[in-house]
Amino acid sequence: MAYTAGTRTALANTDRLHSNANGVAEAFGGIDNSSGKLDYSINLQIPINASAVAGTYDVYCVTSQDGVEWDANIDPANVGDVAAKVDAAPELKWVGSYTTVYNASNRAEVEVNIDSINAVLGCSVAPQFFGFVVDNNSGQTIPASGADGDSVSIDIT
Repeated sequence: MAYTAGTRTALANTDRLHSNANGVAEAFGGIDNSSGKLDYSINLQIPINASAVAGTYDVYCVTSQDGVEWDANIDPANVGDVAAKVDAAPELKWVGSYTTVYNASNRAEVEVNIDSINAVLGCSVAPQFFGFVVDNNSGQTIPASGADGDSVSIDIT
């Protein structure tokens, strides 16, 4: 038995993060795991506004068993500010708060590396559907370009 990494796949709709004002939370990156992969590794980059001297990007994971009913009704396929839903949703899985202090020489973006989505969610097998929310609490607008991300499935062969 061995672990096998799948193909690196771009997260959907990371461009929705571009130009989001402070206080806006946006869902993106829906992953369809109906094929039943064991786990996923996630990498996400979110650019930091050059004026940022404090604040955070707060990242959450949303899940669904059927791709229709999502945690707190936050569907990563839908566009729009979900900050009110995030604030009222204790069931959302918190990935982390990432400091948004800009430094041109070594900190122009926040890098979110999730080695195991199962570890974040506290489960042994990745959910059938999941995605992410970034809540911009940086005090600044997210730059108009540069957000990117991808996933790699992990399975046992």
